[in-house]
Amino acid sequence: MTKREIVNNVHWVGAIDWNRRLFDTLIPLPDGTSYNAYLVEGSEKTALIDAVDPEMVDVLLENLSGVDKIDYVVSQHTEQDHSGSIPTILEMYPESILLCSGKAKSMLIEHVGVPDERIRIVEDGETLSLGDKTFQFINPTWVLLPDLTILYIREDQILFT
Repeated sequence: MTKREIVNNVHWVGAIDWNRRLFDTLIPLPDGTSYNAYLVEGSEKTALIDAVDPEMVDVLLENLSGVDKIDYVVSQHTEQDHSGSIPTILEMYPESILLCSGKAKSMLIEHVGVPDERIRIVEDGETLSLGDKTFQFINPTWVLLPDLTILYIREDQILFT
């Protein structure tokens, strides 16, 4: 599946896994699932929000073909379907910095193998400018998972949950 434009300079670049049959080895997925990742291209910086399950990394890389630089990778939480292919992305884009919540940092180091020096913690309410797009980070307490970061793009009024 190819990338899809959501709004100007915000694209879905994830993958559809028609063959996945269980979520968390418990919940049936008779029709497969999708792994949502988004490329946000600001006038000055570019960010990737989440990645995909490692088994689908080739699809993500194909959707990112032609993208010369990713300044930031945002991990919304550390489950494999969101963060499992982040190490591959960081290898492909060695200048990029991984942004995550404080609770996610140790899990990304331990479970995914991201080097400590590639990670920057984002605080609740913090903003980050990509030029003409501004991220606002929201770190809710124990909504779904303890390491969750929600991301809002002010100019486009898009909430990534």
